[in-house]
Amino acid sequence: MSTRRPSAFAGSLLLAFACLLVYVALPNVGNAARAAMADGVAGSFTASRLTCIAHPGHETCEWSGTFKSADGSVEREDITLYGSGRGSLAVGRSAEAVDVGNPGRVYRPGGSREWIFTAALLLVGYGLLALLAHRHLMPPRTRARA
Repeated sequence: MSTRRPSAFAGSLLLAFACLLVYVALPNVGNAARAAMADGVAGSFTASRLTCIAHPGHETCEWSGTFKSADGSVEREDITLYGSGRGSLAVGRSAEAVDVGNPGRVYRPGGSREWIFTAALLLVGYGLLALLAHRHLMPPRTRARA
């Protein structure tokens, strides 16, 4: 097993990457947790426009429209329904939705699995930080004499 430490440049790149992952994921933890549990304002989403992006061998579509809370106190225009696809709605049709406070997006009442990606980013970021701390802050191992 090699005891050679990575170069300062490689360590700096890994540190920057780890910080970037944590920086991107950490502010999204609250919204991801609320979306997973569908914890927010209940209401209905009315579809008005379908937007699709075609990738080689794959197409991703989502519906944009209007969200209106059940009590009528919240109305959001030009918002997308997370997890909606080409066949899930039609123009003018409504579906139950929950506004968790995520800008530009509402969710189905069953919640979402968006938290998995956020958790993965945090785990990788914190894992890299722990690895770097262990490698650069711990004293080197000494070999025992026989």
